[in-house]
Amino acid sequence: MLRFSPTFEVIFVREPSLLPVFGKLGTKPPVVVKAAPAASAGIVSRLREAVATHGGMALKLSVIAWTMLVLGAVFFMMQG
Repeated sequence: MLRFSPTFEVIFVREPSLLPVFGKLGTKPPVVVKAAPAASAGIVSRLREAVATHGGMALKLSVIAWTMLVLGAVFFMMQG
């Protein structure tokens, strides 16, 4: 005796978007953006200039300082 299970047919219906429609035919009007240089404060501009000129050396020194800090923390944790 063969038993058939009922089959279900799924129909997907695309629902309309909930976003508002702008202008004709759903297009947005063009937005005009004017780029202007940002005025930097005193210390920010000096820091930016220092990093630009000495960035490689600052990176090396920060890696060395971080490594020494981690090794020092491990040393003191092993002592106590």
